[in-house]
Amino acid sequence: MVKTVHIVMQGKGGAGKSLTSSILVQYLRYTDHHVQAIDLDDPTTPTLSAIKGLKAVPIPIMDGDDINPRLFDHLMTRIFESDDETHTVIDTGTSSFIATCSYLAENNAFELMQGFDVRIFIHCPICGGAALDDTFNSLLAILGHFPGVPVVVWLNEFFGPVASEGRSFEDSKLYQENADRIAAVMCHPKVQAGTFGEDIRAMMGAKLTFEEAIRSNDFNVMARQRLKIYWTKAIERLDEAAFLETTKQEAAE
Repeated sequence: MVKTVHIVMQGKGGAGKSLTSSILVQYLRYTDHHVQAIDLDDPTTPTLSAIKGLKAVPIPIMDGDDINPRLFDHLMTRIFESDDETHTVIDTGTSSFIATCSYLAENNAFELMQGFDVRIFIHCPICGGAALDDTFNSLLAILGHFPGVPVVVWLNEFFGPVASEGRSFEDSKLYQENADRIAAVMCHPKVQAGTFGEDIRAMMGAKLTFEEAIRSNDFNVMARQRLKIYWTKAIERLDEAAFLETTKQEAAE
């Protein structure tokens, strides 16, 4: 059995990176996998590690504008010393996107892991609306920096369809030219901002997992019902994800 690394990267804030990371950790634990969650974000604005139920380890790898190599080495050590079958979910910082991409590429970090039979998936959320071009550019940077690593694209439709000139993401030039690199296209579906959207924001703001929020009396009965619906649908989408087929086979064994 092999180790698997899921690293969530996006240079545009508010694209759904932390929600993606959180859902991955919760889903993998829900399906009885051993998961270690790591938060590389700025310690003054923690994301994954702020949700106590995820038990994410904060490793603030930035030292000013540069990567602290000792802390990056610590991250790599945690991956290599994890038990077989462990899934490591890494939430990276938005402000350190360029520095993190450059450091990973210059040190051939992914090639090193793959040389030790560690599976790697880069997860990149992109969103519609005004941030479409910025999130597309981050995805292009990831595809350019890491040609040997499969990418899972997460479409965040909260601000509108992820479409350009009337063409869906799958019909876009970016997708057509990189289809062999994209392991899966997942979706954070468009939801009503005043109901589902507000409930998810409140859950993330309260630093809770879906299961914690669904049980919490701080959310009214309808809010808990909407969160349950959203979480159930997230599980269903991930159950059907082709890139996790090997993961499901491991769970069955």
